[in-house]
Amino acid sequence: ERGCLQNSQPTPVRPSVPAPMARESPPPYQLLPGDPFNLTLGVLVASLLAACKRVPGLAPLVQWQLNAYTNWNLIFIMLRLALKQKQWDPFLAVNSVGILVGFRTAMAQGIDENMRTKIRHLGLPLSRRTFVCLDHLLHTVPPALLVSHLVRRRKRVPLLNIVYVIGLSTWFNFRQSGHLDASEIYVPHPWRRTWVSILVGCAATPPLVDALIRKERWRVLALASAMLLPYLSSSLDPRLRQRYFFEFQLQRLRKEEESRTCEDAPRSVTPGGAFRSRPTGARQVGRCNTTEL
Repeated sequence: ERGCLQNSQPTPVRPSVPAPMARESPPPYQLLPGDPFNLTLGVLVASLLAACKRVPGLAPLVQWQLNAYTNWNLIFIMLRLALKQKQWDPFLAVNSVGILVGFRTAMAQGIDENMRTKIRHLGLPLSRRTFVCLDHLLHTVPPALLVSHLVRRRKRVPLLNIVYVIGLSTWFNFRQSGHLDASEIYVPHPWRRTWVSILVGCAATPPLVDALIRKERWRVLALASAMLLPYLSSSLDPRLRQRYFFEFQLQRLRKEEESRTCEDAPRSVTPGGAFRSRPTGARQVGRCNTTEL
């Protein structure tokens, strides 16, 4: 009986020691230790792109392409694929959705035809069908692929990415044109509605990805409808098309006048009789830049 009682006594339970948490491996090509998202690389690439605002000797079309925010986004996407920076996917998804809804709002009512005209004058004639195909390839396909990739991975989008996108896009506008109106970079467009569309699109992307992961159809529909509102405000404005087509013609005439002024600069005479020389160096690049219409 004594042996049975001894055997029946409960054995003391040792307190369990929690297993050490697995540390996430640093991203490839991490430039600074402790930077889990490799933001340093992104800032470096953005600074290099901003430095290409005016590069002497580049063809006008190439120079203009380097000044387009859509192409900045595509360069970041290609860099993400080449260097396997998968931690950038949430940021790129928010940025691409913002570009998509912003471009659709800005180019409503056929304003994109002015963009096609500008590209033709820069040296690249495109048929309407080719232009539309390239438009969807550059603006529609990237956000669709990025969002679907996040949904398949069941990867949520942190809200901080909204701040990153708005910071980069506003810095781009002030760096390239000095204000939020990017009409000088592209073509005249309703820039205030465009910014509202970008803000709504960026803010709606994280909950949209969550709703797609959870398959909440009504929430997806509500968020998509919210992103559609700024576009509808532009597409249903009866005076928008006439106003911005007129402003585009004024922009073309102004650029042509600036080009003629630069061409005639060496032959112009000042009131004192001395010949006025053509501006050189940085002043010539700034005043006689022919990369825009």
